Amino acid sequence: MPLDRDVFETALTTFHRHSRQNDEFVRALLDIDILPASRNSDFAILDLGAGQGYLPSLLRDHAGVLAVLEPNASCVKALRQTFASVYAEAWDEPAFIRIARDHPHGFDLVSMSHMLYHFHGIDDIRAKIRLAMRLVKPSGVLAIVINQIDAPTARVGMSFLRANGFDAEFQTNQQLHAHCHDASFYADAFDGAVAVSIQTLDAPLANVPNRDELIVALRMPLLDPLSDAPCSLDRLDRHIAAFLDAAYPGLTYPATLPSRDDLILIRRKAD
Repeated sequence: MPLDRDVFETALTTFHRHSRQNDEFVRALLDIDILPASRNSDFAILDLGAGQGYLPSLLRDHAGVLAVLEPNASCVKALRQTFASVYAEAWDEPAFIRIARDHPHGFDLVSMSHMLYHFHGIDDIRAKIRLAMRLVKPSGVLAIVINQIDAPTARVGMSFLRANGFDAEFQTNQQLHAHCHDASFYADAFDGAVAVSIQTLDAPLANVPNRDELIVALRMPLLDPLSDAPCSLDRLDRHIAAFLDAAYPGLTYPATLPSRDDLILIRRKAD
């Protein structure tokens, strides 16, 4: 039987074959002049939760310094083939200390794309965001991306957690969607020392050729990327199939599922 983390990696590869989320994230950063239009040797980026490297591969053409953090061992192996500065660990205080030691001047941009779901409740989410902001230079930006609540990955993931008794994970996602789409959540976390803006990104799953490939892609939000537990593909795929039949009756292929993300930009005010 395959392991959760191995199934997750295959699903993630398939998902990014069709998702525009990373391209739209980078396009938005360019449009609002957070990213330099061409490589700037003085511009430093940290990507937290780099996965297989899709996002940092788009970001590296704009920065002189690019560091990535990722706890999944297989993803780290892939990242190390491409990036020089890879932190193979979870995002926590010890990781912060190591990155701050290696990059004492901080970063112009710290990105946390689709990462908040993997923390442990709203207090942990708030603490991990504050920790990330400590690495942002004055006038720099912490950029967070999360699914909107009606995105297909959010809907199928939440319904799977609830149906299968993953209560802690379900509560984290409920709390995330209750608080983390609101600019005041971030402003309050930093006592007014930041400027916060939120914009919508169109990030559909586009041109999926057939139902089997769509099911593989939608396994991604149902899995723990760090789990070595045996994975029941039958259980996952039955849930996804039922979700697709209920949410998208009569879906034809190649299929496009509309999806939107929130891009939260937290700019640190100059000292």
